[in-house]
Amino acid sequence: MDRWNEVPDHLKTLMEVCFNSSHYHRQHWYWNGEAYLRVNEHKLETTSIPEEEWATVEDEAHKFWDEIAAESELKAKIVKIFRDYNETMVKAGKPYRYG
Repeated sequence: MDRWNEVPDHLKTLMEVCFNSSHYHRQHWYWNGEAYLRVNEHKLETTSIPEEEWATVEDEAHKFWDEIAAESELKAKIVKIFRDYNETMVKAGKPYRYG
């Protein structure tokens, strides 16, 4: 199912440049917007959810992932990617997780 190897190298490069540009634009748009609001409009406040409550949200998310993964082999592969990423972030701790 891995068709990435079938894509010509010049198109892979183009896709990567587009992805990176998109992330760059979104990052600067977001941070500039937040900075503008902090300075000129509203005083933004940081909020947090207590760890016990957030654990409940994560537990429910894992149940949902199990349901989705059971639907097909492809969905199971995608869910595994999310699970692996999540596991890495949990192990990495702060600032990557709940910093």
